[in-house]
Amino acid sequence: MPETKPGSEVSAEQAATSHRPRLLEVLRERARRIGHSEQTITAYVQWVTRLVRFHSCRHPRALHAADIGRFLEHIGRNSQNPLVAIEEARTASEFLYQRVLGLEIGVIPRPRPPRLLDQVRQVLRVRRYAIKTEECYVEWITRFILFHDKRHPRDMGAPEVEQFLTDLAVRGHVAASTQNQALNALVFLYKQVLEIELERIEAVRARRPKRLPVVLAPEEVQRVLAEIEGVFLLMAQLLYGCGLRVLECCRLRVKDISLDRGQIMVRSGKGNKDRVVMLPKLVRESLQKQLEWRSKLHERDLTRVVARVELPDAIERKYPRAAQELGWQFVFASRQLSRCPRTGRLGRHHVLPGSIQRAVKEAAEAAGFGKAIHCHTFRHSFATHLVERGIDIRTIQVLLGHESLETTMIYTHVARKGPAGVTSPLDLLEELKAEEVEAAVAATRGLRVSVPSLSIHHPNTRATASRMTPG
Repeated sequence: MPETKPGSEVSAEQAATSHRPRLLEVLRERARRIGHSEQTITAYVQWVTRLVRFHSCRHPRALHAADIGRFLEHIGRNSQNPLVAIEEARTASEFLYQRVLGLEIGVIPRPRPPRLLDQVRQVLRVRRYAIKTEECYVEWITRFILFHDKRHPRDMGAPEVEQFLTDLAVRGHVAASTQNQALNALVFLYKQVLEIELERIEAVRARRPKRLPVVLAPEEVQRVLAEIEGVFLLMAQLLYGCGLRVLECCRLRVKDISLDRGQIMVRSGKGNKDRVVMLPKLVRESLQKQLEWRSKLHERDLTRVVARVELPDAIERKYPRAAQELGWQFVFASRQLSRCPRTGRLGRHHVLPGSIQRAVKEAAEAAGFGKAIHCHTFRHSFATHLVERGIDIRTIQVLLGHESLETTMIYTHVARKGPAGVTSPLDLLEELKAEEVEAAVAATRGLRVSVPSLSIHHPNTRATASRMTPG
């Protein structure tokens, strides 16, 4: 549907202009009063103007949710990035009706974009999946389509899924976790996006090996940390001292740090769960300096009007000023501005996980370790050293944020108090004294002398015993 009727472009422009002093100016004023940035206000005005023109300059009061849905469908079909365009237009429409007009028009529909992968991204974002999960699922679905010569998944089913998964295990030799990842992506595609129930899948499954984590001794942890400098040293100390995952450390916000209480609030960890961990005393001074540096950087960003950060869920719509507040900024912020991969908006993101991972790897090589050491090794070492100190296993489970206690129990297998703490009989040989050896030899000789006096009833053993009698 065109945004203006043929032959009526002049009248439509005049009609839209007639609305502007009353509607758009009120929208601008209301958005400024709430605290939206000028960039957001400009985007709202543009989307509302397009909405009015699409419906032949009818006043928004005369429109319904279905009318806005048709406008969003038009946006999805004619935009290079339909997901971002649909969400921006939908947000602007909600602001117009809820904050400006004060009308209740019901739930504004969210039309699906025409391309399949865009539909997958949209459903993942509506369900609040992590961006890493989104990238992973899109990649597996793309590989599945290419594996079957670009056939549409709607024309395929469980047999094709089985064939793809079997090929991964037989020819690809992938790990069991990788095959399960591909299976989850395809099940999500059929069940949540295409709304098709798959039959039972009987694919050749990769075997899941039982691996033990790589753990460093406390002395080895010190050697690695001694090779790291700057902000990466502080991050590595938090990884080991708090048992954080690398993404949890990168995503720490200023408001999550409590120096007075000596604790850190880990938000939206694995499984979208929050937890509290202790703050090591050794890093408090360094962390205080990092927070002071972050505050000064934020002040410079405010001066340059580039101070913004992406917020979780619908926080920005509830609190428009939160994106510019210091408390919501990342503690370990990147030194360069970047654009959000989902919204395309410019802001200051956190440091990339690859940066700290590269620093840890180089430090391990400089320390002369012959085994693979990465950021997660600090987390394994954190849990293992707590087990060795006798900390309750359930307390360690809470600190790590594990759903199941069985996951935490694996550290008992590598702790010095577990099987690894048993003294080998070989080591006991060095502890034997000369007197003990002579006593053992004498006892052995006495045993041989007493053999004839044994009461043996079997005839064969009697003959054998008689032959063993000293002459």
